[in-house]
Amino acid sequence: MNKPEEKQGIASLSLLDEITLFTDPVDLITYRRDSSSATPGKPDAVVRPQSTDAVANVLKQANKDRVPVYARGGANMYAGGVNPQAGGIVLDMAGLNRILDIDLERGIVLCQPGVRFGALLEALRPHGQTVGIVPSTAPSATVGGAVSSHALGTGSPQFQSMGDQVAGLEVVLANGDRVQTGSAAAPGTGHFQRYCIGPDLTGLFIGADGTLGIIVAVALWLHPLPAARQTTCYGFPDADSVEKCILEIQRRELVNNIWYGGAYEAPTIKTRISQAFPDKPLNNLPGFALAIDFRGEAHHIEEDETQIAAIAEKYSGEHFPDFNEAYFNKLRTDEVYWYSYAGFFAMSRCSILMSSLPTNKLSIFMGIIAKQREDYPEYPLGAALVMCRRGLHGGVLSFYDEATQWEGANAAMTQCTDALIKAGIVPYKSGKTSAEQVTGFSAYSGLLQRLKNELDPNGILSPGDLGLLPKKPHSAETA
Repeated sequence: MNKPEEKQGIASLSLLDEITLFTDPVDLITYRRDSSSATPGKPDAVVRPQSTDAVANVLKQANKDRVPVYARGGANMYAGGVNPQAGGIVLDMAGLNRILDIDLERGIVLCQPGVRFGALLEALRPHGQTVGIVPSTAPSATVGGAVSSHALGTGSPQFQSMGDQVAGLEVVLANGDRVQTGSAAAPGTGHFQRYCIGPDLTGLFIGADGTLGIIVAVALWLHPLPAARQTTCYGFPDADSVEKCILEIQRRELVNNIWYGGAYEAPTIKTRISQAFPDKPLNNLPGFALAIDFRGEAHHIEEDETQIAAIAEKYSGEHFPDFNEAYFNKLRTDEVYWYSYAGFFAMSRCSILMSSLPTNKLSIFMGIIAKQREDYPEYPLGAALVMCRRGLHGGVLSFYDEATQWEGANAAMTQCTDALIKAGIVPYKSGKTSAEQVTGFSAYSGLLQRLKNELDPNGILSPGDLGLLPKKPHSAETA
């Protein structure tokens, strides 16, 4: 950022109340990037607001001075959304970390965006409650970040994705205006219904990476804590078998007591089994595993597990207790292996690409992964699939040495993204890593850009995310 008026805009922030301002280059280092392989940015300042009014004041000032603003939660996202590639301000939402209300009668918890899921779950536990979706990056992930970036993970087999669990939002627009969505749009009403009054404005800001407004409060639906839990794994000969099994589970809606379901390929199975049982032979391991975390009433779990075991057997699957003991039970109960799907994290960095696919394309997804391994053997590649109520989320993990392989790893992941889209598998988290592909969906991207131009005409909010850029000056448009 070199424009004099932008530098003056940073200086004017020091006059605002209820913020902490960081400008020392040392303080700014950790705000250059998230956990993705996207190009780091160089922020000119970090602002940590302590109130919603402070967020509004910062945006008013930044909009006046046309200074870019990137909202940041836990920075666990792997799509580069918070990377300040246009410079400007990183708006650190960690200071907005209060749980505002736990309304057991309405079944709503209202919290600020900086609340971390670990703290939220602990606060709800004494009330016998939890939330529907807990991201796989928990417990350090923030609620606001999860909503802004389409989180998934625990709860997806029952509730699909984070957005489906949002009852309403409070958002600050680029000009500092504050907007409530859902039933709370009516003064004095509060959150109790998302789909009411008119169009679903809540959905406009979910997954938008802070490009259309900054989320300052989130209302989530509450759910009772399950009475019992059990983890079970099934081994299958190949991807086609596990695909058919998951399809039948979903068609028969045997997901109401599944809080997490993951499908794991042969390299992951081999790694986990060899680490846990070094003397066990590895030549007869399954080619694929389906691992399920059941939670609910004990008798319901028993009934569902019996039916799912029969479905697995129908497709040449059988119980696989070694994988449950070696990895999955520990993953789900101790929560110590977040995102450590394949055991490669001793390497320098991991580039993660998340996609959404219909369940009947699981085998196609794995075929693309196999081709990627052939084309780029220098980057160890892992694949993981998360089960949803309908469809799957497919993760592609590329491991590389950042000092020597960063550009090549990103090129490989771009090729993988293009191949997945060609096969009818779409990006789930786009941020900056899939921004180019998003702009290729011309009608969708064009409408998104029009909304951006109306809500953020100066283009200060997360420029570059989702392929959205500042509105061109009128003279440039007509030249």
